[in-house]
Amino acid sequence: MQYTVDDVFELIGQLGWSQRTYFFLLGILQIFVAPHMLLNVFTGLDPSFECYAKNASSEAKPLIDKCINNDPQECRISYTSEYKSFASEWNLICSEKYKVALVQSVWMGGVMTGALVLGSAADVVGRLKTLMVSILGTIAFEGFSAFAPTLMTMILLRFLGGVCCALVILVSFVLSQELIGTNWRSFCGMCVAMVFAVGIGIYSWLASIMSDWRTLTLVCSLLGIVFLLLPCYVPESPRWLITQGRNDEAKVILEYMAKKNGKSKELPSHWEVKSTGGKNKEKKSNGVRDLVSHPYVLVLTLIQIFSWFVNSCTYYGLTMAASNLGGDVYISTALSGLIEIPACITAASVIDRIGRRITLCSAMLLGGTACICIQFIPVEFVTVITGLALCGKLSISASFSVAYVHSAEIFPTVIRNSAVGIVSVAARVGGIVAPFILMLGDYVPNMQFTVFGLMTFLAGILNLKLPETLGQPMPENITDVIAFRSVGKVVNSGKKYQKLKMVDEEMGAETVRPRTPTRKGEAREDQEPLLEE
Repeated sequence: MQYTVDDVFELIGQLGWSQRTYFFLLGILQIFVAPHMLLNVFTGLDPSFECYAKNASSEAKPLIDKCINNDPQECRISYTSEYKSFASEWNLICSEKYKVALVQSVWMGGVMTGALVLGSAADVVGRLKTLMVSILGTIAFEGFSAFAPTLMTMILLRFLGGVCCALVILVSFVLSQELIGTNWRSFCGMCVAMVFAVGIGIYSWLASIMSDWRTLTLVCSLLGIVFLLLPCYVPESPRWLITQGRNDEAKVILEYMAKKNGKSKELPSHWEVKSTGGKNKEKKSNGVRDLVSHPYVLVLTLIQIFSWFVNSCTYYGLTMAASNLGGDVYISTALSGLIEIPACITAASVIDRIGRRITLCSAMLLGGTACICIQFIPVEFVTVITGLALCGKLSISASFSVAYVHSAEIFPTVIRNSAVGIVSVAARVGGIVAPFILMLGDYVPNMQFTVFGLMTFLAGILNLKLPETLGQPMPENITDVIAFRSVGKVVNSGKKYQKLKMVDEEMGAETVRPRTPTRKGEAREDQEPLLEE
């Protein structure tokens, strides 16, 4: 008797004890990832300083946090901050301050490069091996950056660290999703976002007890050492093993999982693993060129590219801006991260009731409005500004999580992975641009929030043009996407969220799917997880 992996999971449990253990160990990797994604928030913290004219007498009054002619070279700098950031170590203040933002942008460039260039490595050498090498690379490059003698050396090492960290993010998510059953993937995906939020809080706490950026960078890097033990507790993906023709190894892993779940008796004494790949030649596609093959599809694609760009830009911008709100920098950043937990819970609770489109648009419009309002609040009202910024962060976190679901349900199966990859690149570009938008606040107080707010508000309005996908069958090809134009705007709140199908074209997975909505609680064969960016 032959069983697919999904068949086995139906018998032994989709989220049994073994899967919960694997998911927990892979999920807490986000606690290691989060500090590196936001390392610049504290390692590049703006220092407080006094600027004395080089030929001034000892009794002369200094400029506070300002340079003569905005040039640190014309000053005799005396730093008053207790914490030593790389900005104070290399005098990255006044006209040189843009280099701090450059470090974060180069890091994001590394993440984008890693996802584009090495993203397929896990399909070649395996999920687990790729994950281990990428964790080791992140530890090494980020750790060595703590000893960088020059700014350029640190930037180079951080770029390489970003390349490796991109694989940690991608592969850990994919592996965790492939080790659990279809019905739990969406829930577990939300949990990953929550763990990332906890990681931001832990990073803020670590920064508060460190005295300099080098120690903080080294500690955040060494946190990853414990995850090098993952192969002792987490197996290779049985799905990947099957695609490589290693069915016997996949069978051993599945039987071990059944044993840990207490479901060994559910499997017959003699069974074999069945490959899910088929020789489907009927699906004809021009690749991503299909996205520009029809005006309606092109409009949907451009809106989603802009939406992902804005979501990422505003998300990272508000997270990094938390250190400049005027209150306690550590508490503000921690709250900015922890606010994502209720954001994800809220999004998960309403997405199946009012639909993806309304949830996405409402969150972006609310977040944009909150950010715009900051511009009209006097700078001395720190508590009000902080509250509005946290409201914006909560909203953008919710919209970002919904954007993953919505985009994957709009793009057709034949090019879904490639299309989601395109919008993910747009998100990385947003992360690169965000630090430079933050610099607008140096010229006009709180102007950075106004820019984030206007972009988010505009994206929210544009997203109203996207179709509602709740209760609708997953589009198979471009023709199905065009058919969205005839879908009604009113959503039946009783319909349950359809899980996603991410078909790997290289595996030649064959799917037969009816073009009719599913009934509540009914699962289709085309249900599969949304891949992480």
